[in-house]
Amino acid sequence: MKDIYHNSAEDLLRELSHLKSQERALLADIKAVQTLLTHHVDNGDLDHLKTDAPNTFHFEDTNFIYSTGRVTWNYDDCNDVVAARENLKELEETARAIGTAAQKQGTPFWTVRA
Repeated sequence: MKDIYHNSAEDLLRELSHLKSQERALLADIKAVQTLLTHHVDNGDLDHLKTDAPNTFHFEDTNFIYSTGRVTWNYDDCNDVVAARENLKELEETARAIGTAAQKQGTPFWTVRA
């Protein structure tokens, strides 16, 4: 027979599973709405809601800030950069092996898979 403590732990697992499922659904909905809003921004449909701040729209007492996305760079064709990265990886592996690199533990988290 299970005690109250274990029942509580199992209830928490059940609740976490349910909440994560809701989170995935909400994130999918948010992504779809943001994609549609991006098309509206591109078409100028929200220009009447622009503020003085760049890429910012004010609607119903809320500011919405549109970010165009982060610029990234691809260095695959830069031989000097590729060689430097390979050298850095070797140096990092050596530092770990000889114990001069400090290990850091990240924040605990849960992954839920159904």
